[in-house]
Amino acid sequence: MPFLNDNHRESARHYIPASESDINEMLGAIGASSLKDLFSHIPEDAFFGDLPDVPEELDYDAAMKHLEALSKKNDSALSFIGDGLPDFAQHEIVEHVANIRNLTTAYTPYQPERSQGTLLTHWIYQCLMSKLTGFEAINSSLYERSTALFEAICTAIRLKKKADSALISEGIYPGDREVLETLVADTDIQLEWVPLDPATGQTDLTALKSKAAEMGDRLAAIAFPQVNSLGILEEVDALTDAISESGALSIAVIDPMLLATGGLKRPVDYGQNGADLIVGEGQHLAIEANFGGPGLGVFGVRHNDKTKNHVRATPGRFVGLAKDESGRECRVMVLSTREQHIRKDKATSNICSNQAFLATLAGAALLAKGESGMAHSLQTARNNALEFAKACGAKLAFPQAHFYNEVLLEVDDPAALLADAEKKGILAGIDVSDRLVGGRKLLKVSFNDKQSSDDVKKLTALFDGESSVVESIPPTLLRAEPAGLPEFGLAEVKRYYEQLGELNVSPDDGCYPLGSCTMKYNPYLNDWAAGLAGFTGAHPQAPESAVQGSLEILYETQEWFKAITGLPGLTTQPVAGAQGELVGIKLFQAYHRDRGEAHRDVIFIPKSSHGTNFATATMAGMASRTIDGKKHGIVLLESNSIGEIDIADFEAKLDEYGPRLCGVMITNPNTCGLFETRFKEIADKVHAAGGLVYMDGANMNAVAGWLNLDKLGVDAVHNNLHKTWTIPHGGGGPGDAIVAVSEKLVDFLPGRQVVKAVDGTFSTIRTPKSIGSFHRHWGNFAHKVRCYAYLLRLGKEGIPRMSAVAVLASRYLFSKLKTAYPTLPAGSDDAPRMHEFILTLTEDDFKRIEEAGVPRALAITRVGKLFLDYGFHAPTVAWPETFGLMIEPTESYTMAELDRFAEAVTQIGKTIRENPGVLNGAPYFTPVDRVDEVSANRSLQLHESLEKLPEINPNRISPVELARMPLEEITERIGQACAV
Repeated sequence: MPFLNDNHRESARHYIPASESDINEMLGAIGASSLKDLFSHIPEDAFFGDLPDVPEELDYDAAMKHLEALSKKNDSALSFIGDGLPDFAQHEIVEHVANIRNLTTAYTPYQPERSQGTLLTHWIYQCLMSKLTGFEAINSSLYERSTALFEAICTAIRLKKKADSALISEGIYPGDREVLETLVADTDIQLEWVPLDPATGQTDLTALKSKAAEMGDRLAAIAFPQVNSLGILEEVDALTDAISESGALSIAVIDPMLLATGGLKRPVDYGQNGADLIVGEGQHLAIEANFGGPGLGVFGVRHNDKTKNHVRATPGRFVGLAKDESGRECRVMVLSTREQHIRKDKATSNICSNQAFLATLAGAALLAKGESGMAHSLQTARNNALEFAKACGAKLAFPQAHFYNEVLLEVDDPAALLADAEKKGILAGIDVSDRLVGGRKLLKVSFNDKQSSDDVKKLTALFDGESSVVESIPPTLLRAEPAGLPEFGLAEVKRYYEQLGELNVSPDDGCYPLGSCTMKYNPYLNDWAAGLAGFTGAHPQAPESAVQGSLEILYETQEWFKAITGLPGLTTQPVAGAQGELVGIKLFQAYHRDRGEAHRDVIFIPKSSHGTNFATATMAGMASRTIDGKKHGIVLLESNSIGEIDIADFEAKLDEYGPRLCGVMITNPNTCGLFETRFKEIADKVHAAGGLVYMDGANMNAVAGWLNLDKLGVDAVHNNLHKTWTIPHGGGGPGDAIVAVSEKLVDFLPGRQVVKAVDGTFSTIRTPKSIGSFHRHWGNFAHKVRCYAYLLRLGKEGIPRMSAVAVLASRYLFSKLKTAYPTLPAGSDDAPRMHEFILTLTEDDFKRIEEAGVPRALAITRVGKLFLDYGFHAPTVAWPETFGLMIEPTESYTMAELDRFAEAVTQIGKTIRENPGVLNGAPYFTPVDRVDEVSANRSLQLHESLEKLPEINPNRISPVELARMPLEEITERIGQACAV
C-alpha cells in the first residue's frame, strides 16, 4: 500500500492524524470533557438517537479489495458508443498531472501570488482551445455541455436587451435538451425548437428562418450543432449566415476534438462572420468516459474590436495576462466582478466551482499530444468510421449526408441488434430512432482512436450490408488550415507541470485555513479508486447490465446519505454545491406548482449567506423586483447581535410575505461559524405559512452524523462532496454534490433513482413528477467514487468523529487566538463556534495601517497576503464580514500543526502592530509580488500563441521550506525583505 508510506494523514484512522492524547488535551484546553460537549448548545431534539445507519468502517486493505471488486462488475466490452459523450484515448500525461498533489488539491486561485501553478494551467487550456476554435475568449470551463448551452443562451439574452427567447435545433443531444428545459422552468426565458428535416437529417433551414422572423425582437440567439445527434454534419455556413440576417446571436455546439488538423471547420470561420458563441463538451480531451463525469463544459465568446464587451456578459472564470508590482509577467483571474461572490443576485451565473482540474488536464493533454498527436487521434477515428461505413454502405440512413466519425444506419430492429451484439461482447451503438420523425429504425455508431481495425471488423461482422462508396466531405465543412498546436516532448511537459505544482500550496503540507471552504486532506485511496479501469472505461449510455458496478456505487451513495442526513429522498446528479442549491429551489417551485400555488415567488435569504444563494434564486426565476408596489423574489433576513438570524425581523417579514413565501434558504452552521439555534422554530413557522426550508449544507463538516435534518425541519439540503466528503478542489473544481429531500419532495427528484432488485441487480427509474435533469448524464461520477471510498473508511463511527474533531480544531484555535485578535460578529465573543470563526483587527491596528499607507478598505486583504509568507494559504478575507479573516482548520491536522498555525497568526498580528508598513509589500516569498489586478482587467488579454511554454517565476522561498523554518526566522526575513 504505497499510499501509506510516511503519510501520517493517510494512515490515520478516519484520516484524522490528531492522537487521542491530542484530542483530550484540546478538549481540556477549551473546558470540554467529550466530543459530544461541543454540541451542547444545540437543542437536544435535533440529534440522531444513534450512529448513522451506514456500514462499519473497512480497513485499508479491505476497502481496496471492495472497490476493485465493484469496478470489475462493469463489463469491459468493445464499445462503439459515443453519442452524448465522445470517448477517446486518455494520454499518459493525464495520470502524471493528476498525481501532482499541489495542483489537484489546491483551492480556486483567488490568491494569485500563491496560485500561479493553477493559473498557468488554465492559461494553457485557454490558449490551446483558442487555437482549435479561433475564438479569442475561452473561459476556464463550465460544468458540461448542456449547462454551457444554457449559460450561452443567458449570455445572449443579456446582450440583446429586449429579448427573452432562444431558438434551438432539435439536432442537439436529447440529454442537453432535457437540461435546458429543466433550467428554464419558472424563469422568463422562452425556448422554441427547429425540427430536423426528415429528408436530409439536418436542421430545417427554411423552418429556422420562418420561426426567427416570427419571433422578431424577442429572439436573442439561435443554437445549432456542428455535428447533430444523428452524427450528420450540419451546413454551418448557411445556418450562421441565416442567424446573422435574423439579428440574433449564433451559438454553435462543437466538439473540440473534431477541430484538430484534418478535422472540421473552426466556428470562427462559419459563414461570413463566424459564430458568436460556442459551447461544447471537452471531457474526452482529458479523461475517459468515467460513466459521464466529471465533464468539461467548453464556453467561448468572440473578443475583438467589434465585440470587446461581450465577454463581460458571460459566466465563469477567465484567466488573463498580468504583471506584478515589480513588472514580472504572471497570470490572474479577471472579470471577477461578474461572479456570484461579488455580485450576488446580479451575477451572470450562480456557478462557483467549475471543472477547473479537467481544464488543467485537457490543457496538458493538448500540449503533450501536440499538433501531430491530435491529428493522429482524429484521423484514426475518421478512418475507423470510413472503414465501417464503406462495409455497411447499403444500410446508411442518409447516403448523401456527410458524417465525420459517427455513422447512422437504418436497421430492421435496433434493440434486437444491440442485444445480440452485447452477448458477443460488443456495445454496438445507440438506438436513435426517436430523434427523427417518420418512424425509421436508426442506429448510431461512434468511432474513436481507441478502436483498432480488427475491432471495426468485429463490428462489421454483425451487419450484412454491401460495400459502398462514401462521399468525401466537401472543403466548405472542413478546417482550412492546420491548428498550429505546439509540439513539446513528453518529458518536458511532465517536468513543466511538476514545476507548476511547486508554485501552489496544498492541504497535504499543513493547515489550509480558508473559511467556508473546508480544505481538508484528500486521501490517495479515493483517487486510486476513481482511477480503476472498470470505472473509468464505463460509458454513461451503456446498457444497465454492463455498468452494474457504477450503479451500485450510486445506489449505496443514495442510501448512505439518506442515513447521514435523516431525509428519505436523494439525488446524486448535481455536480456542485451551487447546482445543488438550484435543484432545491426548483424542487420547491415544482412542489408549489403541483399544489396550485405557483404564485409563491418570494424567498427569504439571510444577508450573511454565500453569494451563490442569491445568484441561485435569481437563476431559478426569483430575481428581486418590485411589481405594482409589491416586492417579489429575494427578501433579506437580518442578523441579531450575536450573528444568528434575527427572529423579530424574520417574523415581521413572514407576516408580510407568508402567503407568497416559496421558502427560506439558511446556511447552518452559518457563514460566521455559528449554529442557528432557532432553526427548528424558523422551520416550523415557514411550514405553517406554506413555505419550504432549504438548508445550505456547505458547512456539514461541522454537524455530519450528529444532527437529523428531518427533525430540524429541512425539506432540502445539499452537501458539497468537495468539502465535507474529501473531493479535491482541483484549483476551483470539479466540485460535486448530493441533494437530500423530505418526503414532500421525493416524487419531484431530478435525474434517475437507482433501485436494487431482490436478486441484487441494479436498475434505474424516474420519479413520477421528476423536474427533469441537471446534467447530460449521471453527474460527476468519478467524484462519487471518491466520496464512496471515503465513506468506506469512515463507517458509522467515523462520520460523527470527523465532524466533531473539525469543530474541536476550530474551537481550540479560537481559544488560542481570541485574546490576540478581536472577533466577529461584534458581540458574539461568547457564542460557541462550530467549524470556523472570524477574526479582525483593533481600531488602533487599522489606524496604524492607514498611517503606514494602506487604505482601511485594503487592510484585511493585505493581512491575508502575509499569511502566504508564513507558508499558509490566506484565510477567507473580507467575507462574510468586510473586515474579517475567516479561519476553518478542519480535522486534518495534529495539535502540533494547529499550534504552529496559531503561533504564526499571533506572530502576524505582532508584526503588523510593530511594523505596519510590512503590508505595503506583502507577499515577499511567493513566485511573484502582489499582482496588479486592476491593469489586467482594464487591458484584457485572454490568450497567446504559445510557441513556447510560458515562463515560470520560481518560488523565492517555497512553502515546503517555510513549513520547516522557525517562525521567528520567517518574521526576521519578512522584516529584511520589507526594508529593501
